[in-house]
Amino acid sequence: TSTITMASFKKTLTRAYQKSSTKATPDIAYWKKLEFPVTVKEFTAIDYVDVSPVDPYYIAVTSGPKIDIYHRQATQVWRTITRFQRLAYGGKFKQDGQLLLAGSEDGQVKLFNYKQKQLLRLFKGHEGPTHRVDFIPNLPQIVTFSDDKTAIVWDMSDESRICTLSGHTDFIRAGMASPASENILLSGSYDHTVKLWDTRTASSVLTVDHGAPVESLVCFPSGGVFVSAGGCEVKVWDAIAGRLLSQLSQHHKTVTCLSFASDKKRLMSGSLDRHVKIYDVETYSLVHTIDYPAPVLCMAVAPGDSTLVVGMISSGSGLMSFQHRRNPDTTTDSLSSKEKAANIRSTLSEDLRIMPEDHVVQYAANDKLAKYDIMLRKFKFSTALDAAMKKFICNKTPNVSVAVFQALIRCGGIKTAVAGRNVKSLTPLLTFLKKYIRHPAYKLVLIDVANIVIDVYSDTLDETPALVLPFTQLKDEIEAEVRLSREHISLMGAIEMFFTASNQERPQATTSIEQLTATSAVCNSDVLQALEGGSRARSAEAVLVEVS
Repeated sequence: TSTITMASFKKTLTRAYQKSSTKATPDIAYWKKLEFPVTVKEFTAIDYVDVSPVDPYYIAVTSGPKIDIYHRQATQVWRTITRFQRLAYGGKFKQDGQLLLAGSEDGQVKLFNYKQKQLLRLFKGHEGPTHRVDFIPNLPQIVTFSDDKTAIVWDMSDESRICTLSGHTDFIRAGMASPASENILLSGSYDHTVKLWDTRTASSVLTVDHGAPVESLVCFPSGGVFVSAGGCEVKVWDAIAGRLLSQLSQHHKTVTCLSFASDKKRLMSGSLDRHVKIYDVETYSLVHTIDYPAPVLCMAVAPGDSTLVVGMISSGSGLMSFQHRRNPDTTTDSLSSKEKAANIRSTLSEDLRIMPEDHVVQYAANDKLAKYDIMLRKFKFSTALDAAMKKFICNKTPNVSVAVFQALIRCGGIKTAVAGRNVKSLTPLLTFLKKYIRHPAYKLVLIDVANIVIDVYSDTLDETPALVLPFTQLKDEIEAEVRLSREHISLMGAIEMFFTASNQERPQATTSIEQLTATSAVCNSDVLQALEGGSRARSAEAVLVEVS
């Protein structure tokens, strides 16, 4: 007796063409360790977020007429301060984490003991909304920045005004106290300027022009360098000489916020283009980008980069994103069932010892076939083509669709797969041909497919007017490719003439150029011959002219 064994079905060979990928760097690996974001929706846009500098690192989210204090680890609202009649702005923690300061739309500034939700001080004096506030380090003073074009320094003990800083000609929407000196303040305005103030003389000692309305400011701990954000640019300034040190233009929409990370070794910028960019402060080069689902309005980073908090605006409402850093010391209890099983298998394989007399039976794993391979195996060519024309395959992996075309051509089933289709099932195929027929890696295969489609449906175009437009668009793409190929041949001819005239001094270079010219001319001639008809089918242009 003889045993007949059937050869196993070979999967369709799909060539994945190499794409330009981002080089793996330590920064990318570091920021990829952030967990999947926890999102919280608010009823109004998020104005400002701030993280307490002391443990347990509470997070203040200013949104609408309230300030929510979140517990960082639980990502839940711990306290809510609602002592505002109108919108609240810029909730900011004190350096010791005990107090919270906030501005408001009516110009009043309020100081809270947020743990007991007590209003401690009320500062009145601004004639416009107060968007940004800050505590002056080492002094019982605060500074407030308002739309009335002034900044005011207050005494926290008796709510008295110490000095008023005037000089801006438009709204002040960014400001802070210098971390290096209690007498230096920074303010950024919509008049495109950033001013450095000395509170001892209540005057501006430095003014720089950012070139766009200033949205955010940060200052390095030394106080000698500060960063301004506005428009699509982030600019780094020397606070002593007022000199521009660096200009970062990585966003294509307005930059709304700035923040430091990694112990002031990284600078972060958020923008309305839904991206947060991270820069190295030594070279000011871009090291990583984080994408978000909505325009970014504000952000803050907890000490140790343990949590990244981002406030966004989505359809008129607010959206908060909390991303916690994964704990590197992952315990066995937190592992999933698949990870536990993998650990058990690896342990068993390490303890297993194979003796010389043992017979090892290899486990043959069955490869899971894709749907188009299953249909090809059953000789259902039309269904295989339908599976290859799915949107997620055509858009993300067009090389798979082209590989299925090649398999159908090789087994002689391409005409069967194309024939017998209605307008609905033929439109995806024509759309794919129109989109990729000029692709250098796919054009030779798709030209054959296009010829077959024209052969099959050229006589029925008058009965289905809905197909005239797709065929016309396909014709336009082919004509554009023909023009480009002719221009390539003309260019290679000009290059050949140029090097032929100077071949006395460089014969070897001329020989290599002649080989390159001949190769390119042959390739372009092959493409032209295929595009202009071939021997197996009429061109799309001839068919459309006949129908019209």
